[in-house]
Amino acid sequence: MIKTIFLSFLLIFSFNTLNVSAADSGPPPQVIQKTNPSYAEAKTLVKSKKFDQAVVMLEELLKDSKNSNNPDILNDYAYSLRNLKQYDKAEKFYLAALKINPKHIGANEYLGELYLQTKRPDEAKKRLEVLKACNCEEYKELKEKIEKYK
Repeated sequence: MIKTIFLSFLLIFSFNTLNVSAADSGPPPQVIQKTNPSYAEAKTLVKSKKFDQAVVMLEELLKDSKNSNNPDILNDYAYSLRNLKQYDKAEKFYLAALKINPKHIGANEYLGELYLQTKRPDEAKKRLEVLKACNCEEYKELKEKIEKYK
């Protein structure tokens, strides 16, 4: 009986841990590479700050119905657009990512940064409030940027 309770607790705890990481920015790179190599390549372009090339590749990925509702791809696309100063379009795609996964850590942080870049600190604070529960680096980073904005 005690063993069953312990295993149940362990199972529940592991699902909660998985849920927290799922709210972030998706699966690890090695999983992406195996399951969606084109997305892995696009992610490499984003990390290399080759945003023009990343946008082209991510747009192609989003045309495929299996990718069009992927909050990680939507977030990376919005991030690339934001870095190209296409703020209106970026906001649309951050919001699309958050409609699918309202707790997506990356999309919440980056949308908050976009709100600061477009002089909407009150909206950025709302994103910070969503991130508060995650106890993550993204919360600290956005909080710092909001404090510096003042």
